[in-house]
Amino acid sequence: MTDQPEDGSPGKLVYELVSLDGQRSKFAIAASWLTGILLLAALVVLVLRRGDIELFISVLVSADPVWLMAAFLSQIGTYACAAAIWANVLGRVGVQRRMRDLFGLALMELFANQAMPTGGISGSVVVMHGLRRRAVPDAIAATALLTAALSYYVAYLLVALLGFALLWWQVGLSNGWVYLGAIFVLVIILIAALLLFLVRSRGNFIPKSIRGWPSVKRLADVMQSIRRDVVGDSMVILRAVSLQTFIFMLDAMTLWLALRAIAVEVAPTDAFVSFILASVVATLAPLPLGLGSFEGTCVALLHLFGVQIEAALAATLVLRGLTFWLPMVPGIWLLRREARVS
Repeated sequence: MTDQPEDGSPGKLVYELVSLDGQRSKFAIAASWLTGILLLAALVVLVLRRGDIELFISVLVSADPVWLMAAFLSQIGTYACAAAIWANVLGRVGVQRRMRDLFGLALMELFANQAMPTGGISGSVVVMHGLRRRAVPDAIAATALLTAALSYYVAYLLVALLGFALLWWQVGLSNGWVYLGAIFVLVIILIAALLLFLVRSRGNFIPKSIRGWPSVKRLADVMQSIRRDVVGDSMVILRAVSLQTFIFMLDAMTLWLALRAIAVEVAPTDAFVSFILASVVATLAPLPLGLGSFEGTCVALLHLFGVQIEAALAATLVLRGLTFWLPMVPGIWLLRREARVS
């Protein structure tokens, strides 16, 4: 039986938040999953009714395994970068852990976030508990998670702005894209500002009248434990943002390699814009992991750049297979092994 994090620890607080979310919103999560899957299925049916189903099947069947392997290795690189972000924080405070262990945590985090979409909280539970089991102090584990979150939003904002700029340069921006971009920038800035506020306040924003509540006290403990000297270290943040940016680049490269695997030649910038802006749409869509919304936007943008719609759908589904479905197998195996040894 897996041990739960100890009372009063940041890990315990995150564990309880996920448990509470699961109890209150199982129906909402199931409904959003069903909506996303139905939307994805509708997209496939729409494309294949308008296009040539035989062409679509032949494109998938004839995919070059060499390019597919390159796409697979590109995804392996994203997990290595995620592990390096945590190692970056741990190294800053003199805590050394094997990259192999951190790499496994990256896979487990992805599986947890995909299996139970809770805005990243479920993945944080896995990472927090995994770091604690590897004798990483709670304060350092919480700091590593916060640094990863902050750097993610900074990098996401940077690559999204670049994506919008490239789209404007190549084909122009419609009013819809302008409004969508403005909303996205506002959301990302607000989230990053909230994280910074939580760090700087160290829990002082919590009214004294409720500080005695167990859950609130644990939240305050988390805020107090964050190492502000690490979060405020410009080199730590710069390395983390660089690694997060590289993850986005590797994901976009995976799409480009998937296109090459089905003998479609496009400019790397076209694949980058298609992936990044499809991710923006998926982030704002009220669907788990952007199922359906990501695929639809990616296919539409690739088609805008001259890719035949059947090939665009095939490459997007290959990308989703590599980034979403394939990691679930090792992810659940690693998670079960983690539970057995905890």
